[in-house]
Amino acid sequence: MSEVSHSAEPVLIVGPVTRDMFSAHESTTGGVPSYAGRTVAALGVRANILTIGCLDMDRSALVGHTVKIVEDPNTLTFRIEERSSDQRSLRLVNRPTRALCASDLPEEWPTPKNIIFGPLIPDDIDIESFYRRFPESKVWIIAQGLQRTVEGDQSIGMNTSPTDTLKQLCRPGVTIFLSRIETESWSQSDMDELVASCDLVAVTNGDQGAYLRLRDASYTVDAIPAKAIDTTGAGDSFAAAFAITRGSSLVTAVKTAVGYGAMAVEKSGPAPMPRWPEVRSILRDSEVKSQVIEQDNLRKHAVIIAIANQKGGVGKTTTAVSIAAILGGMGLRILLVDSDPQANATSSLIGREASESSDALYRVLIEGESIATLLAATQSPGLSLLGSSTALAGAEIELVSTMARETRLKSALLSVQSNFDVIIIDCPPALGLLTINALVASNFVLIPLQCEYFALEGLSSLQETIKLVTENLNSGLQILGIALTMVDSRANLAAEVEREVRSRFAATFESVIPRSVRLAEAPSHMQTISDYAPGSAGAIAYNSLALEVIERLDLKP
Repeated sequence: MSEVSHSAEPVLIVGPVTRDMFSAHESTTGGVPSYAGRTVAALGVRANILTIGCLDMDRSALVGHTVKIVEDPNTLTFRIEERSSDQRSLRLVNRPTRALCASDLPEEWPTPKNIIFGPLIPDDIDIESFYRRFPESKVWIIAQGLQRTVEGDQSIGMNTSPTDTLKQLCRPGVTIFLSRIETESWSQSDMDELVASCDLVAVTNGDQGAYLRLRDASYTVDAIPAKAIDTTGAGDSFAAAFAITRGSSLVTAVKTAVGYGAMAVEKSGPAPMPRWPEVRSILRDSEVKSQVIEQDNLRKHAVIIAIANQKGGVGKTTTAVSIAAILGGMGLRILLVDSDPQANATSSLIGREASESSDALYRVLIEGESIATLLAATQSPGLSLLGSSTALAGAEIELVSTMARETRLKSALLSVQSNFDVIIIDCPPALGLLTINALVASNFVLIPLQCEYFALEGLSSLQETIKLVTENLNSGLQILGIALTMVDSRANLAAEVEREVRSRFAATFESVIPRSVRLAEAPSHMQTISDYAPGSAGAIAYNSLALEVIERLDLKP
């Protein structure tokens, strides 16, 4: 987890530290920087924190981070009264004289990779100023303050639908966190409108779990048993843990977030949080689960995975075909898209003669034909094929002058996404328009990497391409993992390369694919490795890799 956490750095947390008064003699420190700061510290991240208030404010919850306090005569202060076991009334006692903005940041602070905003009243942070200064940063908004109203008697109320400010801040690259109390009066169309504009909306429910909405899926997440002492800050801890670990799979991030949310309710105020190993053991014991909710107006779409590496001969096609066949055999509905003009995936599944006339993907990309009419059946259960031929080589040139050339495949797949559970795209050994189309259409990239001296050659170019795609064309694209292929266990070099890859890339799969004669023979018999030699080392290794893919994607065969 430490590798995932450090990959999120530099992290910037922006928001007021508060003084929360429960009586004339009892108060505690609060605010998003206090709770989020404790959580990211527990995950091994040192953040830069920008806050505002009196210089003598209690900053004990910010220890371990680099802190800039914008001096102001006033610290944001609330009077809190218990109304019931799960509800409180807030009254504004004092507030800073101005909002935090990007110009308050010290010049020496680095450009943040991730920014966590914690507004507590509608105008205490000028979030747009940070958008303008850091257009490439991922943004995580704990948005309770954007939904609040300050009444004439200074009591804090709540808007019954998304505010214009919240809607305007929603855009690609932004994740919104809210609580059940802030969204319980929303209509379905309110939530749909918000989700359509940003990456994800997470609704937390104190110690009762969470609900996540993406554009094409919805999840409920179980809580873990916790003795609720004080639910204040549980949503902040959830959001911070999710933001820091989102570089892993969605399932890992949300389980980590649920764990830290539960830890928060067992403490009063922003107390120190347990380190990751302790939370991990609690999560394992509690068997936290997440599930997809089927809704009449929410169609579940396939997960799309691009198998990509611009270096040739690393096992892309073997990996694509093998995983597709294994997942299909487990009962999932799989579509394999052969995006390589060499058409090896096509010939291995339907034969060389049939592949020579299978120009299906070319006709989709260049002529705009429907995918549904061009799918080919295969001998593997649950597996359909959108084939290719050498004609696809011309598509690279023809796409150059085509309108919306990078999104042709994405647009075409929309019509069949609800018919499959997983779509796997076998990419060519190049970083041209065919690969770009695959990356723009995909949710994840799986990178096969051969264990040899030049294993890492070109990987930086692929990473740069993925970065450009996420910044400009597909903000939701993630690296699912790196699969080590063609490993010769007898060679010392293979072991050295494996150690190097694992030390540099936390997302490397545990499964290792060996060099195997059976893997090389299977395509010539027009069979997958699972059918041709199910007991071979290659088949066993790919079965193990497929199980890891299922786990990372939280698929349910």
